[in-house]
Amino acid sequence: MSVITALRSTPDGRAIRVEKDGAKWLRLPVHLVADLGLSTGQEMDDARVAEIEDIAALERLWEATLRFTVARGRAEREVVRRLRERRATDDQITRLLVRLAANGLADEDANAHLRVELLSRKDWAERRIQGEMMRVGFDRDLVRRAVGESLPDDHDEVLLAASIERTGVPSSAADRRRLADRLMRKGLPPAAVREALKPSAGAIDDDVEVSRAPEADELIRQVRRRYPKQGDDQAERRRALGWLARRGVASADVRRILEAAAEV
Repeated sequence: MSVITALRSTPDGRAIRVEKDGAKWLRLPVHLVADLGLSTGQEMDDARVAEIEDIAALERLWEATLRFTVARGRAEREVVRRLRERRATDDQITRLLVRLAANGLADEDANAHLRVELLSRKDWAERRIQGEMMRVGFDRDLVRRAVGESLPDDHDEVLLAASIERTGVPSSAADRRRLADRLMRKGLPPAAVREALKPSAGAIDDDVEVSRAPEADELIRQVRRRYPKQGDDQAERRRALGWLARRGVASADVRRILEAAAEV
């Protein structure tokens, strides 16, 4: 027979360190100690010791699973793969998946939509988002639907225009190639990237007032009317970028047009 010789609370009060036969044994959540009815001086046979150790192991896996899944949009296959890496048994994996479902954390559709949102914050294009989601285990059809429902139709166009607005179009071919490689790693279509970085014969010269180009002058007026806050509001600026990109405005001109439109 074994005896529980001490129950000591951790400094944060969230767990209990259990000693058995005068030696450290387990660290258990407070609620689990109560659920198991553990108390100092309690005697346990070998079967009871093994039962408690199994329950404690499952609880550790549960806590790790929560850290891995909550607010992260994980695919079920991804969760199973992580549990196998932690040497969880098939029985433990099944029980943990049931527990995730009971806590509303196993909705594959909701998780897919959340994952799209999280990946889009990395400034990734649709193609890279889709590839990453299928890589981690989401179903192909679900990925396509989640991307279609979560991202605006002009997601890639706005991303490309915004990326180039931050850097400008490099003057040297070598720098343009490096920028193109970086943009394509985001998942942007190579053809669209090459077109956006193509030196424009009609680009507005740096030394010339934007308003002197008639076509730019009209675009400036329309941007001011459609997106009056784009100079201060980033969300509205991204919409203005997308609007200009859809009209085929050269990337080299976009920044100048937006800056001119923001001037009072």
